[in-house]
Amino acid sequence: MLSYPDGTFIPLAVATHGLVGLTLGAVLFGRPWTGLVGGLFADGDFLFPDALGPAFVHRSFTHSALVLGVATGVAVAVASRGPTRRATQTGGALAVAYLSHLLIDTTTPQGVQWFWPLVTEKIHVDLVIGGHAPIVTLSFWVVCLGLLLVWGRDVVSAPMLDWG
Repeated sequence: MLSYPDGTFIPLAVATHGLVGLTLGAVLFGRPWTGLVGGLFADGDFLFPDALGPAFVHRSFTHSALVLGVATGVAVAVASRGPTRRATQTGGALAVAYLSHLLIDTTTPQGVQWFWPLVTEKIHVDLVIGGHAPIVTLSFWVVCLGLLLVWGRDVVSAPMLDWG
């Protein structure tokens, strides 16, 4: 069975979430950088020290539907300073990318606390091959890079700090 070399799993997993989010944001909403932020947002919990307690460890509150909703609401509020379409695209890009992160992580043995804080049990869908297995990760990369190439989105020239 394929496995990751030591020290590469977490960087590759985070990069995969970012690429999937960027691709979804670009292809579905024309908002690649918002998608990138949405794809990575849930792993912001890596920035919290373990000393803060169980609510702040990896795959706790940032991997929940509540935080997905709050983050999407904040993105829409920030983007609402512009045209309505801009707010819709920004909220959609962030929500779909964030949701993709939670869905991928749900297929791993550790699972996700979808209903935090009401239920702290982690939900896990046992697939034959989990979302971060090397072959699945490679497949995500091939599909995402292919979509970006075929779709013709010029991701590099999109304004990086334009949330809308």
